[in-house]
Formats: sequence, C-alpha cells, structure tokens
Amino acid sequence: MVEKKPVPVSVLREEQVLNYPYWALRELIMNAVMHRDYQSNMPIRLYQFDDRIEIMNAGGLYGNARPENFPNVNDYRNPVIAETMKVLGYVNRFSRGVSRVNEELQDNDNGKAIFNFDLITVFEVTVKSSKEYLKITDPVTPQVTPQVTPQVDDLIKCIKLGESYSRDELQDILELKDRENFRLNYLKPALEQGLIEMTIPDKPNSRLQRYRLTKKGVKSRK
Repeated sequence: MVEKKPVPVSVLREEQVLNYPYWALRELIMNAVMHRDYQSNMPIRLYQFDDRIEIMNAGGLYGNARPENFPNVNDYRNPVIAETMKVLGYVNRFSRGVSRVNEELQDNDNGKAIFNFDLITVFEVTVKSSKEYLKITDPVTPQVTPQVTPQVDDLIKCIKLGESYSRDELQDILELKDRENFRLNYLKPALEQGLIEMTIPDKPNSRLQRYRLTKKGVKSRK
C-alpha cells in the first residue's frame, strides 16, 4: 500500500515521495484492532482508492471519548487487548497515537486524518494520499477540483453565516428523512471538499457535533 516515487529536487538530485507514511497507516490499523467491538461480526474493513484509504471497525467512540474531546480523551473498550498490544510492542504510549498520526500525515503532505463520528455503531477514518505524490502519479493530466453537486450546494446554502447546526437540524431544514442519503450525498462530500467543518458543541455537555461554513464554503455560495 505504501509506495514511493522520485521527484527531482535539482539537476543532480532526486527525493523520494511517499503516498502514505507507513507508520501512520500502521498506527491506525492497530487502533482498529485495539478499539473494535468484538461482539460484532463485522470485520475490520480497509479500502484503498486512487486518492485515499478508508479504515472502518465496529464500535464507535467508547466511554469518556466524545466527538468534542477526541483525540485528547481516550477510553478503552478492550483493556486486556490494549495492554497486551502495549506489552508486545505494537503500541508505545497510550493516548498519543492519533496525534502522532496527524503529525506524520501533515509532514508527508497528506493533511490530517478525517474521522467520521456520524456512523454511531462503527468508527471510520479516511486518509488522503499525499498531494505531492498525486502530482507525480499524474503529471500530464491536471488535477480536477471536485465539482459542487446540487446536493452539496443546497446544504451550504441553508447554513447561515456565523451559525452552526447539528446534523438533525440540517436534515430538517433540507427535509431529508434518509440519514444515509444525507451523509453520503450531502454531509461527507461537503466535509471532504472543505466547504463545511465540525465545531465544538455550544453546550459543554452536548455529545452532538455541529457544522458551520468554512471560508471556502462562504466563497462557493457567491
């Protein structure tokens, strides 16, 4: 899965560019093994696409971990497995993995990992390929900016400037009853294109993440 290609730095020197940093992918897969819900029959799923990798495991955030405090606060659904993995050297330090993953990804020009908390019964993380690697992979064809679909356009237009909304509030405004349709065709592409972002809930005890327009999202409305 981890590939590298040379990029010219000067006339006489080349530098190897990775599509994904090995350690970051390894850590995310270890986390999926450590935190999955073993009462579920769902396997850990790892999908590789041309421009991203998606990792999914059964079981959402557990215990004291919440969307608003992740990854600063962690909790362990499987403490015996977690301790075993640490003793065997698969994990070096608890509650530090995700931060190190994001550091590795940003250093490699992948951008931060995208964590999806909306699936409730499963935990999903998306890692985008290195931007520099994608340029090398396809040096002739220009990179195409994702088009804003009518669904995404409807979503960002219903969000008022300076306001934040919960997922249910946005579904009500758009009069959508199908949660999966809203997630796949409205919410997820808007997040991936950087048109909206998740915010810390207004109420300290709230478990629901909220969404607001980014600067890019504001410009796309004009």
